Amino acid sequence: MRTDLSSAAGNVPSPTSNRAVVIGLDGATWTLLDRLIARGVMPTLGRLRDTGVHGPLMSVIPPMTATAWTAYQTGKGPGKHGIFDWTEPVPGTYLYRPIDSTRVQSRTLFEHLGAHGKRVATVNLPLTFPARPINGIAVGDMLTPAKETPGFTFPDSFKAELDRVVPDYVIDTHLCESEADILPFLERLRSMIEGRRKLVRHLMQQETWDFFCMVWVEMDRMQHCLWHIFDDQHPNFDAALNRTYEKPILEIYTLLDTCVAEMVDLSAGANIYFISDHGFGHCRYKVFLNTWLAKEGFLKFKEGGRAQRDRLRKVRGALDRLGVDTRKILDVARKVGGDRALTIGGDSLSRFAAEIDWEHTEAFCHGTNSIRINLQGRDRQGSVSPERYAEVVQRLKDRLSQVTDPEGNRVIQRVAHRSELYTGPETDMAADVLIADHDDSIWFYYSEGAVPDAIFEPSGWASGNHKPDGLFLAVGPDIQHGQRIAGANIVDILPTLLAGMNIAIPDDVDGTILRDVFRKDRIVRPLWREAEAWTATAGEARSGAVDAAITERLRGLGYLQ
Repeated sequence: MRTDLSSAAGNVPSPTSNRAVVIGLDGATWTLLDRLIARGVMPTLGRLRDTGVHGPLMSVIPPMTATAWTAYQTGKGPGKHGIFDWTEPVPGTYLYRPIDSTRVQSRTLFEHLGAHGKRVATVNLPLTFPARPINGIAVGDMLTPAKETPGFTFPDSFKAELDRVVPDYVIDTHLCESEADILPFLERLRSMIEGRRKLVRHLMQQETWDFFCMVWVEMDRMQHCLWHIFDDQHPNFDAALNRTYEKPILEIYTLLDTCVAEMVDLSAGANIYFISDHGFGHCRYKVFLNTWLAKEGFLKFKEGGRAQRDRLRKVRGALDRLGVDTRKILDVARKVGGDRALTIGGDSLSRFAAEIDWEHTEAFCHGTNSIRINLQGRDRQGSVSPERYAEVVQRLKDRLSQVTDPEGNRVIQRVAHRSELYTGPETDMAADVLIADHDDSIWFYYSEGAVPDAIFEPSGWASGNHKPDGLFLAVGPDIQHGQRIAGANIVDILPTLLAGMNIAIPDDVDGTILRDVFRKDRIVRPLWREAEAWTATAGEARSGAVDAAITERLRGLGYLQ
């Protein structure tokens, strides 16, 4: 248990500001934004950078959106908060289902603030659908299938107000994969921004709030698919496309900068924190881990497995044309017999699982940078005995460390067992082996659908990739001026915010207080309290249609194939 420093201090000074704002810039990185600021594209962010405290913000391992934003809102790593990827395995099967906020195994920042009487508002923060009850207003994120889906807002009654204020509110959009879609894609992003801009302005002006959180995701969307067009440092930079489309692309960055300026103006003396979930950089290759596992002998395909998959695709297509959604079969199975019912034959409905010879497969990939051992006693057709588990893990580590790209360069610097990366009661939910450090210009795909023949494939329109170094910036009455900090981690944001608002910090968080953020004369004496036991409240069973809609949204954003 951490020491309560307030008792020795006698009293705790009141903060200069009792309010705070977090502005999330999904995928933002100083590596790019410093250059855009120098070109005059984002003048507001440049002014704030020069007058506040800024530096890199390290993400989780691997640096992926769902895990990182959950680390921000809990102050904990995935071993405690339980979110490791966009999907999770269905016990007793080789099927996977998308996650949502009901899978977060921790109280969140908003719940801590509400317990201390603070009124909060949060908009578009990943992993807040369905909205959990808070003391304030919540508007869901990209996992929301549609505005009409229950749980999009909290309270539910706010949905009518949102429709009145922003009748054309857009939740998210699919990525661009062709030149013909560049301008329509940018227009979709502009519509998303303008809708959120109206909503944020309304909430900041009309609602009472002590804490406000807004996440802008449009940078991330552009950087995933247009990096080779606007960044002349990309190895596959397309000068012809740049001449045609650089201006409208940069206009989106400038529009976001304008939205930032408006939020700062509406923050009424609050301390303002800018954060990103991860950084970004160029991507040269996609790497198909299941193809690599097959070529290395860890994974076996059924004889005629691909033909079986093709037949399955035809059957599913015929059923779809008849109006029979195969996902509804899984839905009915869950309702009749729960997840156990899926062990009867649900794997045959998976494009991935139906192709694998599980009895002769030691390891497979279904997740970001991750490999699962096909373990006896845990997996339905486990082939690896507990006695061989450590040997297979070590063999995977050794082989992965030798992987080279088509130019002969080693691309993986560190492979780790989950116990080497995570601590906490949820650690066993993680994949067994993870690629923890690698060439950031390589994007590891896990081939949820058809498994390609080649291990490496040019990135094409998937020209941007996540990097671990995100963005941190703070400005406000309690914040130092013109300083750069190092060593900040995304789990540090929650304890820093709570300390700055003079609210007790639960002692089970993984983060620490970023003391160098605050003015020297603003003495921060944090209150630590013993964390209370917490259990996730099971929500209403999610329908197969909602699962399917979330899956398609994730597929459209490039997170699933």
